[in-house]
Amino acid sequence: MIYQFSPSEHSFYPRCPLYTLTGWQCPGCGATRALYSLLHGHLASAWAYNQLFVALLPLIVLVALLQFAHVMWRGRWYAVQVKPAFVYAGVVVLLSFGVIRNL
Repeated sequence: MIYQFSPSEHSFYPRCPLYTLTGWQCPGCGATRALYSLLHGHLASAWAYNQLFVALLPLIVLVALLQFAHVMWRGRWYAVQVKPAFVYAGVVVLLSFGVIRNL
């Protein structure tokens, strides 16, 4: 659906509540438009929409592939063990990105 219908041209995609209420972009704002651009091979415009999403997409795809492989071979989902330090670091990165992109 994202490949076929541009989020910039169609209004049925959900709007960000934070942006709608405040005019500030959250860390996820632009991710749908970035995915649309990536699916059409436009890396530069995807980067302009949301740098964090584009940078983390390879990691997201890797985790999804590992989950899929684990289900195929073991027949069940793999519970990813994440150390608290990585969770805290992720929160700091998200909050920092959210603040920096609004300056």
